[in-house]
Amino acid sequence: DDTISVGNVSSAIREAFGNDDWRPIDEGYQAGRYSVEESNIRQFALIRVPKKELSEFVSTDVVVREGFEEFVEYCNASQIRLVIVSSGLDIYIVPTLKRLGLEHLEMHSAKADVTPSGIGVSYTDPSGAPLTQGFKESFTREFKKNGHTVVYVGDGRSDIVPAGEADFAIARSFLERHLKANGVPYYGFETFADVRAHVEEIRQFVPEANA
Repeated sequence: DDTISVGNVSSAIREAFGNDDWRPIDEGYQAGRYSVEESNIRQFALIRVPKKELSEFVSTDVVVREGFEEFVEYCNASQIRLVIVSSGLDIYIVPTLKRLGLEHLEMHSAKADVTPSGIGVSYTDPSGAPLTQGFKESFTREFKKNGHTVVYVGDGRSDIVPAGEADFAIARSFLERHLKANGVPYYGFETFADVRAHVEEIRQFVPEANA
């Protein structure tokens, strides 16, 4: 959502298929009353849309940020472990990766169950235990615990904590503004060509690292 994709797919689905009931929940998230996980669970429970209609929407409306496919090739060639960790939903992430021929990528996200009474959303940490907050942080901590150098790429409010805990942060949009305002070192990006250049620079600092 706005890191690999251009625009927030989660918001686009709510705008397209929801009524205004989800907006107060989103405002609660922006104000810090809900975690991103709690917000998504509550908001998507209100969305009633046939699976076929949702699939058609996802297949036509998700735009991938420039340079992402080339960045995947670069990571593969450089033996860099590239992992997608998203608080977004598998129902649009998986089809998008499949469309790009990238379904082999390691990916962790919310699991969604589309039903006539709403979209059920659930999250689990690296051990498989359910959680309602700290999803991205749990994976960042797991990777670091296992000895990896973590280069975190993100854009939003839910990226603040994990980006701060990572070894290096590459940021845009809200996350970039937050890190800059708080004096946290980061690299900026708009395309994945930028991300690649920053990763190359970082590798000069830690050439032996398992990124």
